[in-house]
Amino acid sequence: MPFGRKNKKPLLSYLRGFFIFLTSFSRIRKYIGLSLKRLKGSPNELAIGLATGIAVSFTPFLGLHALIAISIAWIMRGSMASALIGTLFGNPWTFPVIWYITLEFGKFLYLNFDSQLVIENITLNNLKEEITILLILFKNIFISLNINEIKLNFSSLKLIPLMTLGSIPLVIISWFISYFISINVIKSYKKRMIKKKI
Repeated sequence: MPFGRKNKKPLLSYLRGFFIFLTSFSRIRKYIGLSLKRLKGSPNELAIGLATGIAVSFTPFLGLHALIAISIAWIMRGSMASALIGTLFGNPWTFPVIWYITLEFGKFLYLNFDSQLVIENITLNNLKEEITILLILFKNIFISLNINEIKLNFSSLKLIPLMTLGSIPLVIISWFISYFISINVIKSYKKRMIKKKI
């Protein structure tokens, strides 16, 4: 092979890389925990922000999660910084599961209205293309205001509308679950910190 390695990497080197990859999860978890501890705000504000970020991760609007989460947290008077941290729930490891579940929910909900719905084979390439079209659509709506392009972009979307419909129940459920879990965790942490100071 003209472009292959002359000296193959030993097995221990591969195992070391895999171990570093696995331990990076615990580092990320510790980083998120430290970030939440340093944030200022009431437990309610922090919990609203965190729940909003987690809930927004269930929407298919990849690339806009941070902006949407900050906007909703601001409207709900939650912590915008904790909303940003909450969007980390959506990551390369969770997105495939989220996208599959939202698509299946979307198909189920839509078939109740339109039994003639035909869905083509779903591949990662199809999803990538639709996300690109979605970003172009947002650009056409907010920057160029080209009506013909907006209509063309919108008509070519097939998976994203279904995923958006399917994400609605997941967004609502995940918001309430993550809010109640995070507010209890934050309150108990703040109580422990007050006891330590005393």
